Amino acid sequence: MNQKSHSILGEGLLTGLVGGVIVAVWYLAYDLGRGQVGYTPNLLGQVFVGRDTMPAVHTIVPQAVAEYSLLHFVLFFLLGIGLVALTHLASRNPTLRMGVWLGLVIAFLFVLGHLVMLYSLTGQRFPWLPSLVGSVLGIGSMGWFLWHRHPGLQGTFREAPLGSEVRPPPHPSSGPPGR
Repeated sequence: MNQKSHSILGEGLLTGLVGGVIVAVWYLAYDLGRGQVGYTPNLLGQVFVGRDTMPAVHTIVPQAVAEYSLLHFVLFFLLGIGLVALTHLASRNPTLRMGVWLGLVIAFLFVLGHLVMLYSLTGQRFPWLPSLVGSVLGIGSMGWFLWHRHPGLQGTFREAPLGSEVRPPPHPSSGPPGR
């Protein structure tokens, strides 16, 4: 890949677009299954953009859908840029892979807690389960996209599996100390 097509900004925007579109398609499919197109972005827009803790569940507010859609893609673009930057760092320095992995796990738990909190705060109107599934699909698709775009990173996992870059501490000699 040439250097221009491998810029962090360009690749990050593309990565964010992949994740954002996957989540938007998931919300559309979920809402079609409910028989109410725009339901999920409507509620998310009312809660995140409008700061409404009692969002309207029977009426679609077009402004809330539009504002949430804009926020959705801006956040995915920023996340994509961040993930690409971390991927480039981890490709050059395999010891960072474990830190990236732990960061993703901690971020996932934070998002899960935040979604459940919003579900409780909004009187169980907030669509936490579709949001969680959408988050997993979005992040997973971005990870898959970056995994296939960076064969060098794949090679580091073949050479040294995750966690193998940490050397165990030296063990003390056997027997009680001081003898």
